[in-house]
Amino acid sequence: MIGAVLGVTLSGCAAFVPVTGSHYTSRDGKVAIHGELVDSSDVRIFVNGDKVIDDQISLLHGDGKFGGTWQGKRVSADCSTPSGGQLNATLCTVAVAGELVTLTL
Repeated sequence: MIGAVLGVTLSGCAAFVPVTGSHYTSRDGKVAIHGELVDSSDVRIFVNGDKVIDDQISLLHGDGKFGGTWQGKRVSADCSTPSGGQLNATLCTVAVAGELVTLTL
């Protein structure tokens, strides 16, 4: 199983990125992030119900870096499928509005 916490450095500050299922809601409840993997290659990321990313991961490498915007804020997703992982298990580290979380799709 994938470790529960991933160490990441963001904007010069060390931050811990929780690895969750396909849904995450910020502590204050203001930001809800949801991800989907459709047909093993189409990554869709939603913020508060708005689709902000809809792109294809590389079928050859199983990864991709994507960007979008939500309410004028930049959204980024860095996705990969770990080798030897579960079939169709793709991890996407998503950053938006001060939140950084890794979703399991």
